[in-house]
Amino acid sequence: MARDWETAREIFTAAAPEEHSYYVTVAAGCASVEEWIDGPVRAEPGSTLPLLIRGARYVSWAWEARGSGGSDTVSEDAWSVWFNRLRKAEDCLDEVVERDPGSAEAWRYLITLGRARQLPKEELRRRFDGLIAADPTHYSGHRQMLEGLMRKWSGSAEEMFDFARTRSAACPGTHIPVLVPLAHIEHAQGRNGTELQEYLQQDEVIDEIWDASQQSVFHADYQESLLTPIVWNTFAYTLALGGQINQAGNILDVIGEDWITRAPWNSMSTFVKIRDHVTASRDDPDE
Repeated sequence: MARDWETAREIFTAAAPEEHSYYVTVAAGCASVEEWIDGPVRAEPGSTLPLLIRGARYVSWAWEARGSGGSDTVSEDAWSVWFNRLRKAEDCLDEVVERDPGSAEAWRYLITLGRARQLPKEELRRRFDGLIAADPTHYSGHRQMLEGLMRKWSGSAEEMFDFARTRSAACPGTHIPVLVPLAHIEHAQGRNGTELQEYLQQDEVIDEIWDASQQSVFHADYQESLLTPIVWNTFAYTLALGGQINQAGNILDVIGEDWITRAPWNSMSTFVKIRDHVTASRDDPDE
């Protein structure tokens, strides 16, 4: 962001909800935003937008200080910076939702903060309730809540799967049922390629992923959007490894060369290997 707040404000204000969410994420990741965003906060006391951007930036900035490794890799100084930035972020975001409870983006980042600070699950749930009151199918907020319920963030497999299944059932025809394969991917972490396939090919697992795909990208009410490639790629990956070759092939046809995402493939070579296997194994639609 080139410190052109007037232009940025116009872009944020004109954006549709998913675009707005994406722009907030981009702004949060922009280096040096924290150096100048206080100016718009002071200049526009009646607006929550600069406060939202300040809070979102402090969340991302905290993660930059912490790093991407495990907690045992974080130095004492880094922990101090981490918690200081999280506290500043929370002050901003609390003010945003106090003044504008309909700010789904503020609730999304408050859920992230709750996970980062390992707040009680009751508080995470309160924040999630605020999110869905503002936007019942907010994808990024659902993803953050799913993360917060994972074992690696003091949750459990039971909590994670219950949330994924409950929200999938509540939101047919949307992106949200993709939480089900995402939960299975997380649950299978640590398995090698063969073990992952064996896990996904269990009847109860692949049947659940299949059903989720029918409630999401294959549902009659599903509307493609900015986030659809994320959903396509997740279902293509899990359906292919789970042995649902034709269904995976249908999605891979749509993905083509233009809509490949980094996750869940992690590398282009993995994507190509799985796509080639699907192409060679699927039924010929012309026969």
